[in-house]
Amino acid sequence: MITQLKLLEQTIAELKERYHITATELISLKNKVSQDTTAHQLHALQAELKTAKEAIATLTAANTNLEKENTELHEQNQALLIQNTELTEKNSLAISRAEVIQNWLAKIDRAD
Repeated sequence: MITQLKLLEQTIAELKERYHITATELISLKNKVSQDTTAHQLHALQAELKTAKEAIATLTAANTNLEKENTELHEQNQALLIQNTELTEKNSLAISRAEVIQNWLAKIDRAD
């Protein structure tokens, strides 16, 4: 019976030790949970993500508008290049005709 009492005392001592270890771990976990800022950080990051997505949407819209404007300006530039070529050709023709007329007038002046 004394052996059984000693075993019982030893079991009680082990249980007390396990209780203290478990209590310490529980306190540590409670402190860890109370100091945990993961939820706050998560909300902050979600807000940043939302802001970034809005900025991306704004920049995408601006990019689309700039591409459209660039296309329009390119088309206008092409039209102006064609018009410039036509005017250059007309100018050359006018100069050629003016030279012909000038030569005729010179011949008329010499004939007198």
